[in-house]
Amino acid sequence: MQRPHLTPSAPSASIAVHDAAAGHKTQLQIAAAQLERERLFFLRSTGLLDSTASEAFDRITRLAAQLFSVPICLVSLVDENRQWFKSCVGIDVRETARDTSFCTHTVEAAQALIVEDAQQDARFFDNPHVTGYPGIRFYAGVPLMLPSGHALGSLCIIDSEPRTFGADDLQRLHDLGALVMAQIELHQLAGRVNEVTRLPNRGQMVADLAEACEAEPAGPRALMLLDVMSNTQLQAAVRAVGIAPLEAALRTIATKLVELAPADAALYHVGETRFAIVMQGAEQEDVSDLAAGLMLRMREPFQAGAITVQLELQAGLVQFELVPQACADVLRRATSALFQSDAEQRPMVWYCADYDTPHRRAYGLLRSIPAGLAAGEFRLVFQPKMNLHTGCFSGVEALARWRHPKHGDVPPSEFVPLMERTTLIHEFTEWILHRALEQLSAWRAQGIELTMAVNVSSRNLEHPLFLQALRNACALYQVHPQSLHIECTENAVMTGTRTAATLEAVRAMGIGISLDDFGVGYSNLACLHSLPVQLLKLDQSLIKPIATDERARKLVRSLIQMGRTLGYRLLAEGVETREVLDILKREGCDAVQGYYLSRPLEAEHVADFLKTTRKA
Repeated sequence: MQRPHLTPSAPSASIAVHDAAAGHKTQLQIAAAQLERERLFFLRSTGLLDSTASEAFDRITRLAAQLFSVPICLVSLVDENRQWFKSCVGIDVRETARDTSFCTHTVEAAQALIVEDAQQDARFFDNPHVTGYPGIRFYAGVPLMLPSGHALGSLCIIDSEPRTFGADDLQRLHDLGALVMAQIELHQLAGRVNEVTRLPNRGQMVADLAEACEAEPAGPRALMLLDVMSNTQLQAAVRAVGIAPLEAALRTIATKLVELAPADAALYHVGETRFAIVMQGAEQEDVSDLAAGLMLRMREPFQAGAITVQLELQAGLVQFELVPQACADVLRRATSALFQSDAEQRPMVWYCADYDTPHRRAYGLLRSIPAGLAAGEFRLVFQPKMNLHTGCFSGVEALARWRHPKHGDVPPSEFVPLMERTTLIHEFTEWILHRALEQLSAWRAQGIELTMAVNVSSRNLEHPLFLQALRNACALYQVHPQSLHIECTENAVMTGTRTAATLEAVRAMGIGISLDDFGVGYSNLACLHSLPVQLLKLDQSLIKPIATDERARKLVRSLIQMGRTLGYRLLAEGVETREVLDILKREGCDAVQGYYLSRPLEAEHVADFLKTTRKA
């Protein structure tokens, strides 16, 4: 098909185009980018994107399709990279890419778009929706406009045949578009009140801030996010007294907050036990005084039905301006300050951007773990263990290492706790088991007989498929169970509900069990005695000072004597000097590991190390 030259090309769907000659965006492009950010903020604040189908909207699209005798009618909401259909007649998809959509032209121009024959239009003749499904020839769309002048999307009609579209037709389509906007406004009004307290909810707060951005651009505000009850307290209250008394307490709290909040402030119920107060002005000292006074009054005991309630309050505060970007992020920032308040055990904390840095790093690391495993960024290193009775190195501990392409070497003390909060810990532990046993099998083929210690998490021990994964790995690499030791922390075995049964099954397989970090956790000897543990690992924090600290040495001596009396073997970790090694020998410790003997080694260096240190 020859390229037609009937209609000039419309502006690109891209909002900000790099000016290669000048090396920066033009003022016009910067303004357009700002307008688009505002538009997306308003669109997302409606809560319509990815919402369920609605007969109220479907009724309008059916009516439009019948009125204009077209096979396709859409209520299209144009998001950043897609157009999503709140209602559609005549097609079987719910969204398409924005860069190929007709509706993005309607939205960007903020005016009606009529394309009587797409095959003869320079903008659309080679569009995949013209050359392929659904075969668009005719398109007419009107923007769904907010009073602010931002277009959320369009109401459009589509035909597979070219056709003309007159002024009367366009007016009818505009009228139907107004009906769609009326439904959007009704949708926003519905579901904007908390069912328990009847206070406006988070959705209403977002909408109110969006309106305030138009009415008072860049106006100063402060938000106080008040948590009246922690999750632990909430769960305990529900279990103790039930839902109804808790809801009565929340209603009383809401009433008290309405009485105590400044007259010009806006109050919202934004979470189960969280309330947000948006205050005029942003003088930090004034807001701090106001917040402190409010919290003082809210801590006074009160009756809610038959129960007396005394709140333990915490608050996060944030200053912001009435601009869409700040409003879109204000609740997250207040939540960050609230978490910091809890971490510091302070009643209230002002938001600081520095609070976000570790959390963003942690979130980024967590997201990159699956790809890192697939890309080979993780590896195992092996730290030798010395038997103090023979002077030989007869075992190693497998230790995970992560070389991140952006952050470099990430320590296990950082990435393992992140994984333990998610199901990733199960995939990661299985990866460790396979790599460790694969290496153990390879060493055995070289005539090197070693035991291998592998660390597992309390979540692994609680998982119903852990034992099967362990059996499968041993069978796959033909590793005798006696060659494997499972290491778990003292805290893990004392807190898990299924841990003891899992450890009994592990021991029944012939696999050894070591208790890591012994002496710094619960040290519950009654529980310890009931567990099938053979080896206690004395934590390095106990071992390092024994050469210079008499009390530390006495403590370690007592732990070794107690352990041996109870039938356990003792291993000390963190041995970094000859003096510490000699003390542990004299005190009767069974085994040691640490930098004095060897740092963790790459797998290919273990054989050479063993050859040169057959006898220490």
